[in-house]
Amino acid sequence: MVGAGLMKISMLEQLTLIFKDRMRFKLLLLSLSMGMAGASIMPVLSTHLALNMGIEPLWIGFIFAANTLSGIVVSHWIANHSDSGLSRLGIIQKGAWISFFSVIGLGVSTHYIVLMVTGMALFAAVSPIQPQIFAMARDLVEEEDAALFQSLLRASISFSWIIGPPLAYILFSLIGFSGLSFICAGIFLLSLVSLKGFQDAPLQVKTTEVKLTDPRLKWLVLAMAAVFAANNMYIVYMPIYLQENLNFVAVIPGLLMGFTAGLEIPMMIYTGARSNHWPLFSPLKFAALMGVVFYSLIFFSQNLSILFMAQLFNGAFIGIMAGLGISVFQALMKGRMGMASTLYTNAIRMGGLAGALGGGVLAQMIGIRGVFVACTLMAIIAFMALSKASRLKPN
Repeated sequence: MVGAGLMKISMLEQLTLIFKDRMRFKLLLLSLSMGMAGASIMPVLSTHLALNMGIEPLWIGFIFAANTLSGIVVSHWIANHSDSGLSRLGIIQKGAWISFFSVIGLGVSTHYIVLMVTGMALFAAVSPIQPQIFAMARDLVEEEDAALFQSLLRASISFSWIIGPPLAYILFSLIGFSGLSFICAGIFLLSLVSLKGFQDAPLQVKTTEVKLTDPRLKWLVLAMAAVFAANNMYIVYMPIYLQENLNFVAVIPGLLMGFTAGLEIPMMIYTGARSNHWPLFSPLKFAALMGVVFYSLIFFSQNLSILFMAQLFNGAFIGIMAGLGISVFQALMKGRMGMASTLYTNAIRMGGLAGALGGGVLAQMIGIRGVFVACTLMAIIAFMALSKASRLKPN
C-alpha cells in the first residue's frame, strides 16, 4: 500500500515537500556546511604539508593514516552510545566545537607531532558528525521519504566537493593555509549557529531486526569498502596517469572529477526517490556493474572524449552506492540509526584507507595503469558481495 501511495506523488512533489519543511531544509544546509569545511581543508592539507612544511610523502601518509584511524575508532565508539540515549544534537555540537579549535590548530602548527595530534583531533571530531546527521534525519523523517532524504543529504556532500576543493586552492594561493583554516573554522561556527531550534527525536526502543554479526551486514560492509577502495585509488592515481602517461594538461583531471560529481547528484536523488520500487540490493548490484564497465574503459582508453563519456558510468557507480548505501544500512538495522550510519561511513573510510595504502604498493610494483585493473577487481568483488547479501535471510 505504501508503494501504491508513492506512485501518486512525483519525485518533484516529494522534493518540494522536503524543501518546504524547515527542519529538513536546515539539516540539508547543516550537511552542506559541514561538507564544505571538510572538502576545503582536507584536499589542501597534503599540499600544505609538502610545500610549506617540507614533509616527505611517506610521513604525510602516516599523518593521514593516523587521522583516518582516529575517525573510525571514535565514530564507532560514539555510535554505540548514541543509540543508547546519548544526544545526537550534543554529539554534533561538541564535534563542531572541537573541529573549530582543531582546524585553527592545524593552520598555526609547525611541528610534525603537533600537526599529527591536531589532525587526529579534527578527524575524530568531524567523523561522528555526518553519521549523526544521517541518523537524526532518519529519526525525524517518515518512512516513505527516508531514502530520498538520505540521498539528498549525501548529494549535499557531493555538491560540497564540487565547490570546496577549487575554492580552497584559490584561497590557499591568495591567503595561505592559515587563512584558509580560519575560514573553515568560521564555517564550523556558522554550523553551530544553524543548530538552533533542533531537538533530539525520542529515543526508539532497540528493535533492530539484525545483529551486527548478521551476514548481510558483513557482505554489505565488504562491498562498500571495496567500492571506495577502488574510488580512492582512482582519485589518487588518475591525475598522475593522465599527465605522465597520456600527456594531458593538468586541468583535465579536475574537469573529469567535477563532471563526475555533477553526475552523481541527480543519480543520488533519482535512486533515492525510486528506491521503494526496487528490491533492497538490486540498485547497488547494478551500480557495481557500472563500476566494472567504468574502470575497464579507463584501462583500455586513451581518448579524452571516451574518458569523459566513461564518467557517466562512474557517476552511476558512486552516485548509487554512496546515495542509496546509507538507506540499505538503515533498513537492515532499524532502531540502530546511529550505528547504521556509522557503519556506512566507516566502511567508506576503511575502503579509502585500503585504497590509499594498496594503490601505492601496486603503482610501485606494476605501474599506475595496473592500478585500474585492481579497481576493476574491487568493483567485481563488490558485485559478488552484494549478490551474496541479497540471497541471505536475516537472523
